[in-house]
Amino acid sequence: MVLVVCLQGPCVTAQGLTLGPIDVGGAVRANLLNKSWETRKRFPRDALEFDTLRLRLDFEQDQWEGSSQYRFYYYDETDRYTHFLHHAWVGYRLAPGRTLRAGVHQVPFGNLPYNSHSYFFSLAYYVGLEDDYDLGIKYTDRRGLWRFDLAWYLEDEGSGYGDSRDSARYSYDVVKSATSANGEENQLNARASYTLAHGEHGASQVGVSLQAGEVPNDATGRTGSQVAAALHWNGDFGPWNLKVQSAWYRYNLENPPGQADTAVVMGAYDFPYRVAAEGTLHSVGISYHWDVDWGTVTGITAYEDYSVLRKAGADFEDSMQNVVGVSVDAAPLFIYADIALGQHNAWIGRDFGTALASGGDDDLHVRVNLNIGAYF
Repeated sequence: MVLVVCLQGPCVTAQGLTLGPIDVGGAVRANLLNKSWETRKRFPRDALEFDTLRLRLDFEQDQWEGSSQYRFYYYDETDRYTHFLHHAWVGYRLAPGRTLRAGVHQVPFGNLPYNSHSYFFSLAYYVGLEDDYDLGIKYTDRRGLWRFDLAWYLEDEGSGYGDSRDSARYSYDVVKSATSANGEENQLNARASYTLAHGEHGASQVGVSLQAGEVPNDATGRTGSQVAAALHWNGDFGPWNLKVQSAWYRYNLENPPGQADTAVVMGAYDFPYRVAAEGTLHSVGISYHWDVDWGTVTGITAYEDYSVLRKAGADFEDSMQNVVGVSVDAAPLFIYADIALGQHNAWIGRDFGTALASGGDDDLHVRVNLNIGAYF
């Protein structure tokens, strides 16, 4: 069985081990990187770091389908391990174009499956609004040029193994920590999109997304709320692709007296941090793809992804991310070569815990990153 794995932009063709209706596979990835805000010089001795080991199991028979993936990480700088579920769902095809999925699966919000082309995603990912996975039920209905998604999520995907209290997970959620008792429950999502044809040149998808859910606080016994909305456009023009999205979100927290509600604690990859409780996200990403025949290299994509988070909190500094890069499909290898610029950015700068909330260091930082993955 040949599996097509869609990453942040292009798709990778991976040859798995087929056992009847079951396909088994995975990936191993590593980063070669340098961070401008670090005092130590990484190149050449300390530049290589393990990224992730991924194991997957997919199933398809008649109207039934299913997919699961588990991930392992090791952080060289802190000498710590974490591992957790990425997704695990079972689905049933009710009729052509109509599917029902239950389990931990991708939340239908904004540009799908990604709002970006690079290894770093857009800033929407780091506030839980891109490539988010939660536990629930999703119904998808494709009718001609329309697509409708309606989903209900009981809670987030849960935390795996790690040193943090609640942040060992793949996608960013509201998490409990030493300073916060908030969580996520009973989230509703609705998404509608329409496809516009460009004749021989491709097509564009335009759409709207709505999200609302509860934010219970274990310390107070009261329940807050969260809402989000987005408008998106994803257009293909021959070898060109353009993604544009604007989103707004707000958390209304029921914290204990004296605890500020202008920021919410979110976490993933075993690390929690603070995020502005209200903000507007704008992003634009453009790419150009070449089909080539250079031995194992079959495709090259150049791209630029820009995103900005405008925060509503008083005296909160806006966050920015801009990634210029190239991806190379050389199955079984897939490579990202990125230059990422960030300001008030948790993963591109020194103020990890506060960058996406109040801000911190005003300098513009640079991360040069080469991600090499082997998929099987």
